[in-house]
Amino acid sequence: MNHKKLMQDIERVVFYSGIGGSGATAGMSPLDKMRAGLVKLFCPEFDSRGVAAFTSLQEAYVSFGGDESVNGLWYPQNTSTDLRACMDFTASSFGYALQNALSMYLSKAYKDFPYREEILISERKSARDFRKIHSVQIGYFGDLPDVDPEAGDYEGLETIGDDEEAQYDLSPKGGILWITRRVIINDSIDLIKALVKRGARAARLTHAKYVWNFYLNNATCPDGTAWFTSGHGNLGSDALDYAPLVTAITALANMTEPGSGEKLGLDLQSFKWNLVAPIDLWATAVKTNQAGSYYSSNDLTDKVPNACHHLFGANNERVVVCPFSTDANDWGVIRDVEDVPIVEMSYLNGQENPEFILESGPTEEHVFTADRLGYKLRHEYGGALAGYRGGYKSIVS
Repeated sequence: MNHKKLMQDIERVVFYSGIGGSGATAGMSPLDKMRAGLVKLFCPEFDSRGVAAFTSLQEAYVSFGGDESVNGLWYPQNTSTDLRACMDFTASSFGYALQNALSMYLSKAYKDFPYREEILISERKSARDFRKIHSVQIGYFGDLPDVDPEAGDYEGLETIGDDEEAQYDLSPKGGILWITRRVIINDSIDLIKALVKRGARAARLTHAKYVWNFYLNNATCPDGTAWFTSGHGNLGSDALDYAPLVTAITALANMTEPGSGEKLGLDLQSFKWNLVAPIDLWATAVKTNQAGSYYSSNDLTDKVPNACHHLFGANNERVVVCPFSTDANDWGVIRDVEDVPIVEMSYLNGQENPEFILESGPTEEHVFTADRLGYKLRHEYGGALAGYRGGYKSIVS
């Protein structure tokens, strides 16, 4: 995990939150320090600028609202003078501080689930609203023409684009996580962490299934046909083995750029393609990647070098076992997403990770409503298949 990036994300949420945040850019107010201490309780690796973590959830609750009996009321007179001097110190302060801490722990946990849908996402965009998104792929220029500047001017390069475009919508997904007064009294922070991890897993699972659906269900391309077709030259029917794998790689290398017609090609030095297999084929996938050679006939006389030896990583790091595949025999190859457009994804306001939003609880005098705080787990995104040239699939009957 990139801890530097994680810490930057935490700083952004803790110190620049639009709801309940102070907007501080220099120094830390007493309320800022308490927010940082609560985040550090959930994420010990957080650089809190010297602020110690709270020792318990109940200690944090009492410090934010002075409610030593944890009865749900706000007692600002029982808190420090410095804290009361903060303009944004209210009965909601604890609820929003806990929102920040939960969101950061959620973001950290969300990244830990290896569903590998990122191998399909070639572009991530930030959407400003829920209006329909139009995805248009730009084509390629051909060879640059010869020019004689003394005889004439340079001619303009025509912008070549596909006539077809993909359209899609963003879709909000989520639910409510309840933190009860009893959980705070019992200081059940491990329970809260477990619940947040379950929420992170559900969010990542939902996102992964959404992206993998383009591959698994042979989604429609911008040209109006399915991703994997004989017309596209990326559909096979042979079981996973050495020769069919070479066929798949060769087919993808022979794909041509839209507009220019030039072959996409194959660069073995920078090869970062992925071999996708269902759980039932993981051993076969590893074998075809690891074997240095194989016999071409049953009499074990003709030994052939394996052209795919370690092509998908010396430790099989690019052998992707897709847990969502319902067919035990289908397999495929996905090009590096840096090579060609595959799946385009958009996230509302660029929020790629799910987040918690305080939905129910605080009033002007009460920290809880019905002895609980409600946090909305929300994730908003949508996507479309941008082109067919990045994938080959063998659908084995």
